Amino acid sequence: MNWRVASDGFTTDVIFPVGTHPEGEEEIILQPYFLSATHQYGFLVDFHFRLAKGVPFSRRVQQLSLSLDERFRRNLDYYADRLARIEEFISNRWVQLMPILLPGAQKPLVFSADLTPLSSQGLKPKCYIVGSGRNQREHPGQFTGVKEAGPWKPITKCPPLLFIFRQQDIESARRLARALRGREPGIPFVGFEKLFRVLLEVSANPVVVTDFSQAEMQRALSFAVGPDGPTHIPVLVMPKGEDAYVVHKAIFTHVGVPTQVCSTEVIADDYALQWSVANIALQIFCKAGGQPWKVKPTDEHSLIIGLSQSHKVVGDDHRVDKYFAFSILTDSSGLFQSINVVAEGSDKETYLEQMRANLQKMLEEKAAVFKKVVLHTSFRLRFEEMQVIQEVVSAAAAKSSGQCAFAVVKVNQRNRFFAVNRSVNSLVPYEGSYMRLGRREYLIWFEGIFRNNPNVKKVIPGPTHLSFLKVSEEALIGDEQILQDLVNLSGANWRGFNAKSAPVSVFFCHLVAERLHEFQQRNLPLPQLHDFKPWFL
Repeated sequence: MNWRVASDGFTTDVIFPVGTHPEGEEEIILQPYFLSATHQYGFLVDFHFRLAKGVPFSRRVQQLSLSLDERFRRNLDYYADRLARIEEFISNRWVQLMPILLPGAQKPLVFSADLTPLSSQGLKPKCYIVGSGRNQREHPGQFTGVKEAGPWKPITKCPPLLFIFRQQDIESARRLARALRGREPGIPFVGFEKLFRVLLEVSANPVVVTDFSQAEMQRALSFAVGPDGPTHIPVLVMPKGEDAYVVHKAIFTHVGVPTQVCSTEVIADDYALQWSVANIALQIFCKAGGQPWKVKPTDEHSLIIGLSQSHKVVGDDHRVDKYFAFSILTDSSGLFQSINVVAEGSDKETYLEQMRANLQKMLEEKAAVFKKVVLHTSFRLRFEEMQVIQEVVSAAAAKSSGQCAFAVVKVNQRNRFFAVNRSVNSLVPYEGSYMRLGRREYLIWFEGIFRNNPNVKKVIPGPTHLSFLKVSEEALIGDEQILQDLVNLSGANWRGFNAKSAPVSVFFCHLVAERLHEFQQRNLPLPQLHDFKPWFL
């Protein structure tokens, strides 16, 4: 039986190939794990498709990864198919793996082939607040809520859109402009103006570029800014390509100009444009300073701080050339507050001391304003960084004497956990359900089926793993309140009306970290992080 071992320094995976294709290998992965809730040692078992080197991402790869079905449509049976791969491996291979004799042990270990059942609980469903003034109301849906009542924080004027495109893409640009106005035949969108209740102006003087090089982007930028700052929202129509996207984003955000991009491939595809145009309009509205909705919070006086890093790594040995950590602040209703640099530098010790000092200052300032401050950390943070965060939060909690409650939650969406809901045919867990793995360790589903409507309408991702690393007394801030805040924040993603349901405190950090990494690796200018408008959408 073929197998290999992989380790990242924290966890060890035993990997078994179970299917080979020109695009890569289907794998079953076993990861040793102690389930504290039941006091059992065992293995996490998961299915994974590993892309072969040099093979581009494609619909066939999505199909082999189970996100698309046999007809290349969204695989609504994702949970059932994933479980089938796991159970097939256990049925055929488990007897070959057992028993396991560890070095120095007198008796071999035998692990049950049965999957372990755990009880789950449910949190309150997300509720959106839309409309402004007397028209403000609660609504179960984002798009229908904004359509019926208008945005939560409207704008009186949207800066004119400045289209930037190559000469050969002029018809694509015109089609996108018509679609945004709700005037493109075959694209059923109400239009930017009706949806957000503000006039949409398109500049009559677009910028035609020869390509998307740095020089051409610098030239295009000059048409979007004036002496007092940005004058337009640039809308770039370009073919798909990571280099062009990253170059333009670095040039424009460096001077605080948020941009909107739509690929020529999406514009040419009726189906893709139909599903994308509302989200493009939403992102433009947010970049113009509007706030479409917020989520009904558990506590109005709470601050959520998302923390992540984007270090510049060089050489084959992945040596850190520059350390860089930042924070994204939202309140518990998901409203984006600001992005702040927490620490940066080329020396690790100086960087960590700067992180300690700036975090301490931030927490002291916020403790005077909020009753609860929760830090959400991503899997990107390293051990030394997490240690500094825990020490600073511990000191802040002691200093506040109960006036402000503090917590640190490590949010990890890249994990080997998988579970199914045996009470429904689709096996998909309910949205907002969670299960306890141990003391202050949980799995949670930010997306899932609804109890009053159990039909699966899209591919539902696996659970998110949570670890509560440092908290104030439970009387001041309980586990369920922290979990509910996380679920609420997963509904505050302004990247799209049906965008990925992940807490924006972590998801926005992930988006910013990816962009910063790309800018640094290409030696491109960095963005103005203090700019309020969410340029990273």
